[in-house]
Amino acid sequence: MRARQNGTIPTANHFVSGQWGLYKIYHPHNPRLFQWTAGAELITNYAKKGDVFFTDLYIAGKLGGFELLAGQKKNIVSLIDSSLGTGSLSLSGNARPFPRIQISTPEFQPLNFTDGFVSVKGALSEGMLGASNIYFGSASAVPNTYFHHKQLYFRLGKYSDPLKVYFGMNHQAVWGGENQIAPILNTTSLKSYWNVLTGKSINHRKVGSNFGTTDLAIDFRVKNLKFFVYRNNIHENSSLFKIINFSDGLNGVTVRKENQRVKEKYFFIFNSINFEYLSLNNQKNQFHPQELVVNKIADYYNSYLYTRGWSNYGLSMGTPFVLANNQTNENLPERTNQFTNNNRIQVFHTALKWKMYKTELTFKGTYSTSSGTYLLPFSTAVNQLSLFIGAEQQLRIIKGKITAGIASDIGKLYPNSMALFIGVRKSAFLN
Repeated sequence: MRARQNGTIPTANHFVSGQWGLYKIYHPHNPRLFQWTAGAELITNYAKKGDVFFTDLYIAGKLGGFELLAGQKKNIVSLIDSSLGTGSLSLSGNARPFPRIQISTPEFQPLNFTDGFVSVKGALSEGMLGASNIYFGSASAVPNTYFHHKQLYFRLGKYSDPLKVYFGMNHQAVWGGENQIAPILNTTSLKSYWNVLTGKSINHRKVGSNFGTTDLAIDFRVKNLKFFVYRNNIHENSSLFKIINFSDGLNGVTVRKENQRVKEKYFFIFNSINFEYLSLNNQKNQFHPQELVVNKIADYYNSYLYTRGWSNYGLSMGTPFVLANNQTNENLPERTNQFTNNNRIQVFHTALKWKMYKTELTFKGTYSTSSGTYLLPFSTAVNQLSLFIGAEQQLRIIKGKITAGIASDIGKLYPNSMALFIGVRKSAFLN
């Protein structure tokens, strides 16, 4: 229930949560070359203690196919099913968004010299994560930590073609405070940023904590069924061109029914189904002999520099199945100076959307096995089952939708628990 909710759901046993949003959106049929957009979403949680924060607070402008954004906005990267899947390995929308400046092409832009057969989509952004404690270095903490992100994706096939192929990669890095962490390197923030941007090393070491995926996907139709098959392969701390961890990554397939005629008398109307398999067990990279031995084992989502690892406000920015130390069972071994005590996992996931009469239903079920980390393994593999079923129905009396759901964690990785929620969702256009 908390996974991939942008850090909006508190850990309290009982709470009331409000999400209040106001957006100025692009007009899809506006012929003007320049348009602007802005958005704000305020989260108000009331539990044992209150919590108020923004997930979205941004302004952006679009000139043709290019967009410049400033502020913080919910963000997901990689070629995945962002609705039914477990989420991106890099940025999944699991943790709170952070402020950033970004230039991008939000949609695939066709290359004219290919007659539109090849399209490209890209982004470059720089964000701020705030202060970070240091795990390995001359300083115990640095006041400023930054987040670098870039991505480049290609599509083969026009938008209306029955078969399209996607491929590309994304690269992210948590960095900052290098002159304090390692004064002997005699570097500056500008030089550190240049090395992060270009991927250059200093004394055979990459600057900051790096992570990303190389993605491949195929989109095709068979009659009124649309298939989306994808693979995300991990590259971590300069392993992009030295990968031997091909077994680590996310594999998925989604089947959606299109152009279906909905008849209310039908008891069951299929919408979409998703299957995913995630493995993070290998974590071995091949490096230069003079590099630090710690880089031989990738230790995903942890960092040998920053104790925060790959997290923001205590939640994983990547897959939600890698949790902070304080979210797993107390009897499992942990290192308090690292973000997670469990990143060697196998995950089997399925999700289904369907409609019964006027009610839209969603089911998600995930089975996982966990082995801890290479530096601190669990004595035996730990099994976990997580289940969720949710319903949403339009109610004319409130001119909105009522939503409800139930979720349960059963196993030895998390404390056994069950949760129920009920809510109201309303939206409207202001003229």
